Amino acid sequence: MNEVIDAHAHIVPESLLTDSAFRRTDKGWVFSAPGIGETRPIGPRMTNVDARRSWLADTGVTRQILSPWLDIQENGRDWALRLNDAMCESADELGTAALASVDTTDADQAAQDLVDAINVPQLVGLMLSTDPLNGPPLHSDHYAPLWMAAVEHQAPIMLHPSTCGPHGGLGNVHGRLVDNTLALGNLILNGVFDRFPGLQLLAVHGGGFLPYQAGRLDGGYRTGETKVADLERGQPSAYLQDFYYDTVALTAPAIAFLTENVAPGRVMLGSDYPFAIGDPQPATTVRNAALTEHLTDSVMRGAAVDLFGKIS
Repeated sequence: MNEVIDAHAHIVPESLLTDSAFRRTDKGWVFSAPGIGETRPIGPRMTNVDARRSWLADTGVTRQILSPWLDIQENGRDWALRLNDAMCESADELGTAALASVDTTDADQAAQDLVDAINVPQLVGLMLSTDPLNGPPLHSDHYAPLWMAAVEHQAPIMLHPSTCGPHGGLGNVHGRLVDNTLALGNLILNGVFDRFPGLQLLAVHGGGFLPYQAGRLDGGYRTGETKVADLERGQPSAYLQDFYYDTVALTAPAIAFLTENVAPGRVMLGSDYPFAIGDPQPATTVRNAALTEHLTDSVMRGAAVDLFGKIS
């Protein structure tokens, strides 16, 4: 069987559950820590390794690149370092690789922590919130040291919306896609790709609405309504091909559009495991997109290997 890589799958490492930030209730584990503002329930599939292995066997996915659950990610630098260690343990247990976390409060320190993380064999990139907790937006100058380090060390960065982002409603259905779209559009409009060529960013959930409504972004730039900087390539849509995307757009036609028209070679299979609104059979959805054999292989494995080089 050919290898199938799931590039968007979350986990809460079991080794973390002994920390005081976690407690067991009648309904299962919950997470509550200073700065988070509320208690977050943790579904059993988020931590249970046997359930994950069963899902892999049922779907034909051969391995997942493990991402921390964003809801437990932003809790200070000491916590981020501990989370990274726990992610490495989970990666070893499951025979795969994982994404790191950094505290972005101090961008220079975050840049150094990113460099240190990707020198760890199990860590192949970084997951970053599109709505940093109580921090400046990703397109601000604050993140320049982090982008610079990511380019210099070829460190991929997954951009993922938070549970309590600015969307204001419809949560998992459309709200987080709005958050994706706003963050990605602002990165383009503020010239981040012009200033940091070679930046490798993975836009989850199929890139939100951006790839499918890029014409309106171009229109706003043309009329000056959304023009922030003079873009070297003339219009915002010219930068869509700089992102990598996952297939958590959830339908075969959307995956086909992304893969054939937006970013050939830069679309990779994702499930958003273990969330119910994710894709329960991501490999089947990709096959239903009726792509060429070359593009199908790219989505199933090739694009992930290209982005996360250490997993090959």
